[in-house]
Amino acid sequence: MYRLDTYYDGNLELSVKYSDGLEAFTDYLIKCIDVGFAKELATYNLSLPTGKMYTKNFNRAGFIGGK
Repeated sequence: MYRLDTYYDGNLELSVKYSDGLEAFTDYLIKCIDVGFAKELATYNLSLPTGKMYTKNFNRAGFIGGK
């Protein structure tokens, strides 16, 4: 099971579960592109069934980080 979690300013706003890995990665790459509705910080975490997690961080100042 793949899971995409969206955090705005440290609060979990949305958690979506996927059975299809391609759909999960597509949403992560296409929909998680900016700070969204967060006041300061948006964090997007994509969790894979293997335990690996991909993260993107965006803040209002324009800094983008991720692993």
